[in-house]
Amino acid sequence: MSNIISFNGTELSDTDSLIMSNGGTDVFINVLALSGSALAQAESEKRLAVYLSEKDQSAVGRGCVGFDIAEMPWNKSTFENDKKFMIGVINGARNKIGWEKLDYSPNTIIVLQYLDIFESLINKMTAEEIKEDFLIKWLSEASMTDPVNRGFPRCKRHNTFLTCFGCQICNS
Repeated sequence: MSNIISFNGTELSDTDSLIMSNGGTDVFINVLALSGSALAQAESEKRLAVYLSEKDQSAVGRGCVGFDIAEMPWNKSTFENDKKFMIGVINGARNKIGWEKLDYSPNTIIVLQYLDIFESLINKMTAEEIKEDFLIKWLSEASMTDPVNRGFPRCKRHNTFLTCFGCQICNS
């Protein structure tokens, strides 16, 4: 099985999707979680970091964590800043922010390839592509005990934002 990150449900092609093995997905989400948690300051940035960390195959299932870029919890009022934040998260992962917290050494060549494709998908995103109902649905489905409703607590070991499944890195 594999996981697919696509741009707004478009056809699966090298320019419109990122297809990763389950192991590759774990590494990819881990490095984004480390970078995103280190860089997020605004609430909308923290939501995006948590959303990515929720792509936890240990909790959701192997091969079941793909998503569309347009369905991320974007908000039109903060979109431009949030898009810059996401590019910063990708660059932070490229610069190995937090990688020392991992108990393994990621294959840099493969991770960089994934990050390049992910960046191209994020760069395609425009405010007009936002599926506004997705943010509302995502937040309404979060219980009052969900970390997005409790001030974005962090893992004591990895300093990453916790999700409804716990710490992405502890779980993987």
